[in-house]
Amino acid sequence: MTGILSRRSFTISRSTALFGLSLLALTTAWSGATSWYILRKDDLAARLITRETSRQYAYEDRIAALRADVDRLASRALLDQDGVEARVGEIATRQAELESRQSLVNAVAESLQSAGIGTSQAAKNPLRQRMIKPEEPIRASGVTSFAPFASGKPTPAPETLPLRGADDRAAPWQSGEAEEPVPPAKRVAGALIQLDQSIERSSAAQLAALRDIDRTLGETQKTLRSALAETRLDTDRLAAASSVAKGVGGPLVPLNIDPAAGPFEATLNSLQPRIATVFSLRGLAERLPLNRPLDGELELSSNYGYRADPFTRGAALHTGMDLRAEHGAPVRATGPGKVVTAEYSGGYGNMVEIEHANGLTTRYAHMSAILVSLGQTVTSGALVGRVGSTGRSTGPHLHYETRLDGDPIDPNRFLRAGNKLAGRV
Repeated sequence: MTGILSRRSFTISRSTALFGLSLLALTTAWSGATSWYILRKDDLAARLITRETSRQYAYEDRIAALRADVDRLASRALLDQDGVEARVGEIATRQAELESRQSLVNAVAESLQSAGIGTSQAAKNPLRQRMIKPEEPIRASGVTSFAPFASGKPTPAPETLPLRGADDRAAPWQSGEAEEPVPPAKRVAGALIQLDQSIERSSAAQLAALRDIDRTLGETQKTLRSALAETRLDTDRLAAASSVAKGVGGPLVPLNIDPAAGPFEATLNSLQPRIATVFSLRGLAERLPLNRPLDGELELSSNYGYRADPFTRGAALHTGMDLRAEHGAPVRATGPGKVVTAEYSGGYGNMVEIEHANGLTTRYAHMSAILVSLGQTVTSGALVGRVGSTGRSTGPHLHYETRLDGDPIDPNRFLRAGNKLAGRV
């Protein structure tokens, strides 16, 4: 028993003990670090996942914001396009209205010119502008800034291409940013503004043309009334009774003009009665015997009214006026009408009587020759005979009478009216 249970002892050196203790400490530290790493590994992964998730959410939010900006810009572009199309439609409507107005101005000017009433050049020339059709697709996003192709024959390209910037050597260098291009929508808006201003100028020119026509009509009406007043006739009644032209007709299509629509409509509406008045007065003047019966200046030898009779030397009524002229001088009708007498008539000698409108007649007496026949229609200025001294006459002259409803009236009234219309007064 004593041999079996004998005690053994070991002796460990100091260095071995220190090495063992160091190994134990290192193992313990490794185990601790490994345990700490294992414990912190899940937390680090969670933080990494959280950061990546936050970054992904930020990207998604940014993408959503960009998508919203794109949608907003697209909506704005659509609104701009709708606005441009609406503006184009409005300008097209105004353009059509402008052309319709110009047709009215032209019609008024042509009618006045046909009647011999002068108008200004602004009323004669049509105001043409480029017509924009509402169906033309004008889009703000589709406007380009390409320069138009040069006209003429095509030319071949040069054999050697110039270097970029070679033509700009003489130009001084300038610092700064490049000029920002003009947005298409802004270019379209600028073009529409220019077209709108052009339409405004055309409208103003049309209104000025109408006002010029109104001024011309006012002057013509004043001249006509002043001249016709010399006849001492009721010109308004005569003009109204004979204002309907012959040989015209057609269905009635009234022209409705609203004076409250604007200054153009108000001016055109005020022109209607003035045009009618001028046309009726002018028509009346053209039917009255207002021209001279002899060419050149008239030489009066005996006036209308009471005088001493050249044969009896007693007081007598001279029913016309005597105009001295050379034998055989042409005698002309003083107004349009129909020949009702063309014969030798007692003291009148060879006489022609012409029936005019409104009960007026004129007589041409003492002629040496009668050059018209009974029932013949003559125009103003037509040759009716030649000066002579037939009948109760003391020498070559023309006895000229004007009668109203058969009664003699002073011919000077009509000659003075004719002189005013001819600008001789």
